[in-house]
Amino acid sequence: MVRFRRGVALAALTAWSAGCSAPERKPDVLLVVVDTLRADHLGVYGFPLPTSPHVDRFAAQAVVFERALAASSNTAPSHASLMTSRYVREHSIGWINGTTRLEGAVTLAMRFRDAGYETAAFVSNFVLRRAVGLDAGFDVYDDDLGDAELNRPVHERRADATTARALAWLAARRESPVFLFVHYQDPHGPYTPPAQHLARFAALAAGESPALPVLAGDTAPGGIPRYQALPGLARLADYRSRYAGEIAYFDAGFGRLLAAFDARGGPRVVALTADHGESFGEGGFYLSHGHATTPDQARVPFLLRAPSLEPGRRLDNVHHVDVAPTLLELAGLAVPPDARGLALGPFVRSGRPLPERLLFCDVGNDVSAYQADRLLRASRSHPGQPFQFSQQRWDGGGRWETIPSSHEDLRGLDAYLARSETMRPLPELLSEDDRAHLRALGYLDEE
Repeated sequence: MVRFRRGVALAALTAWSAGCSAPERKPDVLLVVVDTLRADHLGVYGFPLPTSPHVDRFAAQAVVFERALAASSNTAPSHASLMTSRYVREHSIGWINGTTRLEGAVTLAMRFRDAGYETAAFVSNFVLRRAVGLDAGFDVYDDDLGDAELNRPVHERRADATTARALAWLAARRESPVFLFVHYQDPHGPYTPPAQHLARFAALAAGESPALPVLAGDTAPGGIPRYQALPGLARLADYRSRYAGEIAYFDAGFGRLLAAFDARGGPRVVALTADHGESFGEGGFYLSHGHATTPDQARVPFLLRAPSLEPGRRLDNVHHVDVAPTLLELAGLAVPPDARGLALGPFVRSGRPLPERLLFCDVGNDVSAYQADRLLRASRSHPGQPFQFSQQRWDGGGRWETIPSSHEDLRGLDAYLARSETMRPLPELLSEDDRAHLRALGYLDEE
């Protein structure tokens, strides 16, 4: 017979009971996506004016990815890639912005909900409305868009209103872990920040800047898109100061949101990125996005904070498809084997570089494959035309230059272009209001 001393046995039983009765708490997870935000207009990425004091303070506690890339320079495709870890040609929204629907994919929100999380989304752009299918997996999907753009009959929601809705939901959550997704529309154009934010960046409008014509439409080179035009303003410098003010307006909302999220206590994971950037003269386009996949539109901020990650900067190329696997791994959940992206946490914790890979940005008629310090680009004017291929050297920021390429260089891009996930049109009968929105956005073909 084996005899145990009473004290030893009691200590062992106590340790076993404690291990069984107090499982490790799952972290709360916050994902913030900002519409049309260029990384190089945030202080953490080198902008010289104080557009982003709250983001910059957050960045000091986070991993800052210097070379993060968007899946598309259109909003709905990028969000579908963020939520599914699939590239644009691999999900049913495809590269279309607002008239196709996400179906047949297990989303990030679905995985969190299945793991016992309460899930909520607060979005601020019409093309992210519930009908597009990005609501899958969310217990609450708030797409109540009460504001209207200045120059188009398009509904949106400003930063203050979005923040208030998210804070009210968060305040009512006490026990279970939460996955909260908040989308900010500011700084999408037209750039109309509140006066207190605009006044802070008057210096940007003071420099020399030639006048630009107002275009007849919303996507063309050489001038100010019609929907962006503001009375009495014709210089790029005027618009850049307003863009900076829009970022500051978002930043203030983010500061309030982050403070409330952090006040919950316990382990917390926070990620901040953007759906795409904006052109300020690159390629001859001004105040525009959605027409190309070059770095002005493809490069986005990506900041990641988690208890297991030491703050610092990473120079690896990362991508929207990495977001879902990364958040799942940081929450202690399984990463799906069919994810196109990588869980970044293990690489950050070990200090290992990420493997070489092609990362795709796609708007249909313009597609780029980014790798290391270059991008392979396929572009054409209209569907049905053959693609024209080129290669650019990229500095990791906003500059690139064309260099010679061979067919061997382009092989990986060829293979991507051959992918053929069927885009699924919205099954709904569009209301007249929806048609007016989509027509104003230039997304509805009724010819």
